[in-house]
Amino acid sequence: MSGFLPGGRRGACTAAAITFATGALVLLASVLTAPQPPPTPPRSARAAPAGQHHPGQPHTPAMPRSQPAEIVVPAIGLRTRVDSVTRASDGSVSLPADPDHSGWYTGSVTPGEMGNAITVGHVDSQSGPAAFYGLGALREGSRIMVTRHDGSTAHFTVTGVEVWAKDAFPSERVYGPTTTPALTLITCTGWDSTHHTYRSNLVVTAELTPPPKK
Repeated sequence: MSGFLPGGRRGACTAAAITFATGALVLLASVLTAPQPPPTPPRSARAAPAGQHHPGQPHTPAMPRSQPAEIVVPAIGLRTRVDSVTRASDGSVSLPADPDHSGWYTGSVTPGEMGNAITVGHVDSQSGPAAFYGLGALREGSRIMVTRHDGSTAHFTVTGVEVWAKDAFPSERVYGPTTTPALTLITCTGWDSTHHTYRSNLVVTAELTPPPKK
C-alpha cells in the first residue's frame, strides 16, 4: 500500500498540532488479491471531529512529549509496535515498512500531548492481515493504550469510527489540530476486487482519558 497523501502544502507546526490544507487522502492497495475482508464498521458510525470534548466529561491533563512504542487495543486483541514515519518525496505520509507495525507520523504531536496524534497502518499485506486489520470492529467507548518511550502509558477512549470514500476524504478535519489530547488512527477499508484497490479509508478517533480504576 502506498502512503497517505494529504493535498496541498503542509501548514505551520504548532505546539498543539499540525494543520494540513484541504485536499484528499489517498491510500491504494499494492496487493493483487486480498485476504478475508476486515471487520465492517457500522453504518451508523459517524463521529464528532477528533478531539471534540464530550459534555459532562472532565478534561484529562495533557502529557509531556514522548514518542510512542506500542499500541494495545484489548477489545480486538491488537498489539502492534509503533514505528516513526515521515513524509515521502511525493508529499504522502509514509506507511511503516513492516505491515505488522503501525506508524506514528512525526509531523504530529506524540500520543498524550495536547493536539492530534496521527497514526497510520496497513489493513493487510500480501501475506495476510496486517496491524490495523481489526480496527473496523471498534466502537465508541473502546479503550486504546499507547505505551510511550518514557515508560508512561497514554489511555484513550474511542469517540468515533468513520468511513470516508477516497475522493471525499476530509483531510483538514482528520489531520487538523484539536483542543484536547487526541489520537487518530487511519487505515483502508472497502476492498474493490475489480480494480484491486480500496475504495475508502477508515478513521478511528479517540480522546485521552484517565486509566481505568483497578
